[in-house]
Amino acid sequence: MHIPAGFYPDWLLMLGNIIAIPVILLAIWHTETRFWSGWSEGLQVASIFVALTGLYMLQADIKPGMAVHWLGVMLTVMMVGPWTAIVVLSAIHVFLWITLGIGDVSTLGFNISTSVLLPVVIASSIHLLFYYKFPRIVPVYFAKVGVGDLLCMWAVDAVLTLCLLTWSGYPSFHIYQDFTLILALMGGMEAVMSTWIIAGLVCYFPIWLVTFNDEEYIHGK
Repeated sequence: MHIPAGFYPDWLLMLGNIIAIPVILLAIWHTETRFWSGWSEGLQVASIFVALTGLYMLQADIKPGMAVHWLGVMLTVMMVGPWTAIVVLSAIHVFLWITLGIGDVSTLGFNISTSVLLPVVIASSIHLLFYYKFPRIVPVYFAKVGVGDLLCMWAVDAVLTLCLLTWSGYPSFHIYQDFTLILALMGGMEAVMSTWIIAGLVCYFPIWLVTFNDEEYIHGK
């Protein structure tokens, strides 16, 4: 989400920068070079960047500090892995700030920490949990994406709701009604859409999913 400048205390924004900057650098270091050098992989990353940039631009500014938009984190992690997902999603935040003035340089680290790093950690954990603890079959793979998307959005929702309740000065009723509930419902919608998209990718472009292997999931190994 895109938090405006002057909305949260400086120490919280500084904490966001302290977390985001080294993690992004680490992600760049760990990103597989094939995503930047290969033609097919480059097209894949470019497609994700363009699609999510468009979705992020469709944010709804309810009140200052209550801008909501889709995340697309679980789907991105499934397609390119967690490290590349961090790089791509963070780049989208930077791009929107530079080109359209969405967000602010002082809040960039906080926005990336809450809307990229936190959900990427959750998405990766969900992926590993389903991979090692559940049967490796296609329906479970689809369910993993839906559950992961829902939990990612709800986690961001919970953290930002807590921040709003603590520092925004808005009445709690308005926060729950105008922000918390909307994000919770968006999580459900995004989970459904991501599941349909992942189904299409499995059927027609499985090569675009680094977390999917035909032999493992079709034969349930």
